[in-house]
Amino acid sequence: MIAATTGCASVEPSKPDAGVLPAEISAAPGDEFTWRGRSYSIDRMGDVIRAAKHSEGVTSVVLLYDQEATVQDIIDVALIARAASLPAFYKQDGKLNHIEVSR
Repeated sequence: MIAATTGCASVEPSKPDAGVLPAEISAAPGDEFTWRGRSYSIDRMGDVIRAAKHSEGVTSVVLLYDQEATVQDIIDVALIARAASLPAFYKQDGKLNHIEVSR
C-alpha cells in the first residue's frame, strides 16, 4: 500500500543583499548625486562608481532614499549601477529594496 501525502511548501523570498562594500549615494539638487562628500552628474557618477568597483571592490549602488529623493532618482540610480555593471538598490526606512529595470 502506498500512502500519499500532500503538503504546502513556501519559500521566503531572499532579502536583497548589497554586498560587502555598497556605494551609498544620496540625491542632490540639479539632477546630481552625492557620494563621499562630492556631487556628480548621473554620467559622471557611473564613471566614478565603475572606477571604485575596480579599485576598491564596490559591490553595489544604494540610493539612500529620503524626503528629498524622487522616483526619478531611483531610475537614475539604476542607470548609474548599469554603467558600473553593479546591482542597484534603494534604502528607505532602514529597508533595502532591489531596483530592477527592464527595457
